[in-house]
Amino acid sequence: MVPFQQLLDDAFPPSTDRALMRSVSQAVALASDVMENELFLKSLIGMDIRGHIRRAAVLFSVHEACKSGDLPFESEMTRMPLGGGHWVELRSGQFRAHVCRTDGPVAFPEETPTRQDQRLSNQLELFDRNPVVVPLHGALTQEMYAWLTFGANGSDLTHLCWGMPEAGRNSWLARANVLSRLGPIEVVPVDVPTSGLVLRFRDHIEEALRKNDHESNLNIKS
Repeated sequence: MVPFQQLLDDAFPPSTDRALMRSVSQAVALASDVMENELFLKSLIGMDIRGHIRRAAVLFSVHEACKSGDLPFESEMTRMPLGGGHWVELRSGQFRAHVCRTDGPVAFPEETPTRQDQRLSNQLELFDRNPVVVPLHGALTQEMYAWLTFGANGSDLTHLCWGMPEAGRNSWLARANVLSRLGPIEVVPVDVPTSGLVLRFRDHIEEALRKNDHESNLNIKS
């Protein structure tokens, strides 16, 4: 019998925490830089989408870190099966994971039909009846689902966690607090976003907006 916690830790090990924290912290700083220097984001409407800009920066940064080899996870940026948005899907070990913003380190993300559908793969009846462990044969054949959750206050990262949610209720089968695992001695310096990185992120946002506008126009015509 293999504990869920061990499976989660093996897929997203402490050895990746420093690079992950650096990537997400830089994303938060990147989003803050863009929000402070883009005039339209200082309007009332701009204030409404600031959370989306920060999430987009985290998705962008983590995806880039995986592609460059700074993080050892497989990463793919694809359209969500429900709704018109995109997400980054991470894969490691027997897990696939999505990035979500939460209000705190043990909090669950805002519920959506897509997230509910995704965590159905963690149905306990697929494993052992004990909600803490999974049979070894199950670990080898059953794909499991996790979230990488984060939160920020301004340009400061407040929490960063891996979590395996139970399918039927807001309960964690396993979770890991990345900042706690690093500890206060392991504080990672965050690089100021380079002008090239800021430009690539702005291009990424503009391209996403163009695609959304194009698809919205197609839907109206149809």
